[in-house]
Amino acid sequence: MNNREHVFSPTFETSLSKPSFDDLSSVDNIDARQLFYLLNQPEKQYQVSNLAYDFICYKLNVAKHFYDSSIDHCYDVKSIAQLKITKIAPLAQHFSVLDNQLECVRQTTAIQLSQPYWLKNTFQVSCSQNKIALQLMSLFHSFNVNDQEKISLDVSYRSLLLRLGVKQPLLYTQEFAQQEDILEEVFNFSSIQLSLMQFPRLLFPEILGFTLAFLQMPTLIEICFPDHQLNSDFFKQRQQKIEIQIKVLFICITDYLALFKQQNDKLWSRIQYGFFLFQQQILSCRDQLSQLFDKQQTIEQKIAFLFQQKAIAALGHHQNIILEGVSLDHWFSNMPDNSEAFLQALKNSKFVDVNQPDNSKLLKLFDFKGPMLGVLNNKERKLLLRWLKSDGNILLTTQAVEKDLSNASLFAKVLTRQTTTYQKINNRELYYYLVNADLFPDVLLTVTNKTKRLLQVCDFFSHVPFKKYSHEQFDKYIAEIYHNEMKAYQPLQGQPKISKPAYLWGLEQIAPMILIDGCWLQNSLAIKQTNAGISEILFSIYRDEIGNGVLQQSHPYIFKQLLDSLSIMVPAVHSKDFINHPRFINSAFDLPVYMLALSYFPIQFLPELLGLNMAIELSGLGKSYMQLVDDWRYWDIDPTIASIHISIDNYASGHTYLAKKAIKLYLDQIQNMTADNVIVDKHWRRICCGYSSLRFVGTRFKLAMPATYLANKYSFHQG
Repeated sequence: MNNREHVFSPTFETSLSKPSFDDLSSVDNIDARQLFYLLNQPEKQYQVSNLAYDFICYKLNVAKHFYDSSIDHCYDVKSIAQLKITKIAPLAQHFSVLDNQLECVRQTTAIQLSQPYWLKNTFQVSCSQNKIALQLMSLFHSFNVNDQEKISLDVSYRSLLLRLGVKQPLLYTQEFAQQEDILEEVFNFSSIQLSLMQFPRLLFPEILGFTLAFLQMPTLIEICFPDHQLNSDFFKQRQQKIEIQIKVLFICITDYLALFKQQNDKLWSRIQYGFFLFQQQILSCRDQLSQLFDKQQTIEQKIAFLFQQKAIAALGHHQNIILEGVSLDHWFSNMPDNSEAFLQALKNSKFVDVNQPDNSKLLKLFDFKGPMLGVLNNKERKLLLRWLKSDGNILLTTQAVEKDLSNASLFAKVLTRQTTTYQKINNRELYYYLVNADLFPDVLLTVTNKTKRLLQVCDFFSHVPFKKYSHEQFDKYIAEIYHNEMKAYQPLQGQPKISKPAYLWGLEQIAPMILIDGCWLQNSLAIKQTNAGISEILFSIYRDEIGNGVLQQSHPYIFKQLLDSLSIMVPAVHSKDFINHPRFINSAFDLPVYMLALSYFPIQFLPELLGLNMAIELSGLGKSYMQLVDDWRYWDIDPTIASIHISIDNYASGHTYLAKKAIKLYLDQIQNMTADNVIVDKHWRRICCGYSSLRFVGTRFKLAMPATYLANKYSFHQG
C-alpha cells in the first residue's frame, strides 16, 4: 500500500493517479462471501485492505472494458445531467407473486443494508476542511443516520423485513455470509460497496459515479416487481431522499471536476466507470433472481430467456459478426421472436466445437483478456457449458458481471501479503500515517499494540472516583467537576498574564490536534451494528465537530482560518510537510496520535473511547476556555474556536450531556448482558482510564510548551 503515498491530497488529488485496472487475472477467484464477512468486521478491515483493493479494481476493469468503446470521455458542464441509467426490464409477469417478492427482499438484504456505505470514509479528518467531503457527509447522513424526526433507511428496511416476517441472521455474522441459498451475485455487489468504502481518496471519481447511479436507480425489488404488493414507507422515504440528494451530488461532481480542469476528461471517464459498475451489478442480480424464480425451465429455455434479457445491452457492439448471413446485431434486435433460430445458428457456427465443447471458441471469448471478459458470471458460464454438453446452445451478453469466486487459497495468500513495519517510528511520523490510514492500513497493526501498552500504563495512574458504579454517583461527580470549573472562572481584569506572542506560539503548537478536531470519533459508525444508540450519539458529536456538512462551521476549518488571520502558516495537515514543520515540538503530536489510534478501534477500546470523549467535552467548559476567550479578545485574537466549544459542549444538552448519556447507555448494556456488578465496575474502571488518558498522554506536551517557549523565546519572536 505504501506505493500509493505519492497520490495523496485532502482535496482528492489522490484520484488523479489512475488506479491500475490491468493484470488482475488472479483476482477473479476471490471468495466474495468471505470478503463480505471480513469487511463487516470494522477492526479487521485493514487486514484485508490489499485484497479489497485488488477486488474492486478488477470489478472496475470489467466496467472499463465494456464501456470504453461507447463512453463519452469529453466532459462539459452538461455531461452530468446527460449521464442517465439504462432502464432495466422487470421480471416476467408470471414471476410477480407475493412469495417471489418476499424472497427478493430476503435475497437483497445485504445490498440494501450496505448502501450507501461506500461514502462513510469520504469525510474523515483528513478531508474535514474540504467542502465536497462535507457535502457527501450530508448526503450519507440523510440516508443512514437517525435524527430527531426521521429514521434512517437501514432502520426502515429492517422494519420492512420484520413486518414481512423475513428472518435473516445479523449482517456482520459469519452465519449471514454462509447462507448458501443467497445468490453469489448479492455478495459480489455488497462486497463492491464495502470495498469502495475502504478507498475514499484513491477511488473518489469512481465513488462519485457509483453514487450517481445509486441515486438514479430504483431498488432491485422495484425493478423486478414494479407493481409489488409490499406496502412500506421504505420505498417512499427512499425516493424522497433521492430527489433531494441527487442535487447535492451534482454539485459535488461539478465542484470536484472544477478543481482539476486539466484532468477533466480522465476523471470524467473514471466517474462513468463507477456509474456503469453499479448498473452492471444491479442487472446481474436481477438476472440471477430471474433464474432463481425459473427453476422449472429447460436448459434451452434458460439460455434463451437470459439472452433476450441482455440483448438490449449488446446492440451496436456486434455488427461485424455474421451468423448464417445475418449480423449478430440483427439477431439481437429481433429477440425473443427468433430465439430458437438464433440458438440453432450459433450451434452450427465456428464458435462451437460440438465434439469437444470445453474447447469451444465461444467459451474462450469470456476468459481473462478475451474480448468478452466479465460478460458472463460463474453461474452463467456453467449454464453455458452444460448447454453445450447437452446438445443445446449458448448465450452472448454484454453486461459485465462476475467470474468464478471459489478459490479460498488465493484469499489466504493475499491476507499474508508482506506489510510494512512501523514499530520504531515516533509520534511525529506516526501522525502522518494515521491521518492517512486509508493509504497505509498496515500501520494499524502496529498501532493497536502500542495503544494497548499505553492504556495499561495509563490504567496504573488513572483515578477512579468511586469503585462501585451507579448513575447517581456518576451524575454527581460530573456535576461537581463542572460547577467547580464554573466557580473558578474570574473575568479578566487588566492585561492577561500570558503575552500575545506566547499565545500565537501556543496556537501553532496545538495545530496538529485542532486541525483534526473530532478525530477520536471519526469511526464511531463502526459500532452501529452492536451499539446503535451509542454510535448515533458519538457520530452526532463528530458531525458537529466537522460542521454538519457546512464548511464554515467545521472546527478544523475555523481553526485554520484563525491561523491564517494571524499569519501562522502551516502545511496541509495530511502532508509530510506538516509533520516536518520545524516549529512544531515533538510532543505536539502525542495527543492527536493517541486520539487517532483510538478512533480506529472503537469496538476494542469502546470504554476507553467513551471516557476520553467525556474528558474532552468536559474540558471545553468552565474556567479554561472562558479565560481563553477573554485573553484572546484582549489581544485581538478571534476567539471563535474557543467560544464555539463553550457553546456546543454545554452541560445541559450539548456534547458534555451526550458524552455522559453514552457512558450510561454503555454501562446499562453491560449490566443487562451480564447482570454482574463486578463486570460493570471493571468496565467503569476502563472508562475512567480513558477519562484520565487525556491528561496522562498530554503531560509531556503540557510541560514542554512553556519550557520550550521560554528557552527559545527570542528566536520565536524573530521567526
